[in-house]
Amino acid sequence: MYADYIEHQGGDENSIISAEHIDVLTFNRIDFEKLSEMQKRIISRVHSRLTAFEEENADMISSYLKSYSINGTSMEFGASWNLMCISGVAIPADLYALLKSTGLCYPAI
Repeated sequence: MYADYIEHQGGDENSIISAEHIDVLTFNRIDFEKLSEMQKRIISRVHSRLTAFEEENADMISSYLKSYSINGTSMEFGASWNLMCISGVAIPADLYALLKSTGLCYPAI
């Protein structure tokens, strides 16, 4: 699994958590040493961007609120065109599309 690989590489806790999320999205198919160079490059890129996204938006991601409104300004979580929630993992749509290009995100491989 990718999280094990990141842990062995000395990744910090946030990095390992992001790697676990990538494992969920790829159905635990990542054996990093056996991937093609293209797949390694894409997964590494997605991992670094997902880690940054999760660190910057930790409060919003862990929020139980679906929406709120204050003085005529409202915000809604979950129904966004640029953010997806797949198997409990919040990920920007562009990062998920990039991860899908590895071929590892499909359940019936």
